[in-house]
Amino acid sequence: MLKKAWASLLALIFILTIAPLNTSANEAFLDALEEDLKATHYDYKEGTAEIVKEETLRHSNGNEVIAAVVEIDTVRDGIFITRKTEFHYYDATDNKILATADLAEVEGATEFADANIDMLGQQIVYWLPVLILLLMIAIPAVILFVVVPRFYSTTEYMNPIYEKNDNPR
Repeated sequence: MLKKAWASLLALIFILTIAPLNTSANEAFLDALEEDLKATHYDYKEGTAEIVKEETLRHSNGNEVIAAVVEIDTVRDGIFITRKTEFHYYDATDNKILATADLAEVEGATEFADANIDMLGQQIVYWLPVLILLLMIAIPAVILFVVVPRFYSTTEYMNPIYEKNDNPR
């Protein structure tokens, strides 16, 4: 009985992890957002856009607009990673990302921005530069304290000669 319950629980967890989490509107939004982010952020890391919070609004012409707080990653020089949180607006009817100038005609855009302004920001990921700096210190230290003392040393070479001739040092 316990084995069946355990197997059922694992099967349920497996099914929930592979189930699609985004609807087709979100997928279209993410596809349009990927293209826009490639054009606007030269250091954008592809595939890292993630919708944190979203809300459906109405444009003055009746189009459905999705307002979202999006988290993206940017990578500079291959080691400096920055995680940014930004507002992005998507016109679901016309399938395009809206610019800031287009938001004047969207009802509720300023309320959405005011309600979620505390979510904006950026965070620098420090683990990779710190790891590289530690390696830059550790590798020369290992060479200095482990490898160098094992090289040829004149004092160790001359010790048997001094001891054989009973020469004082």
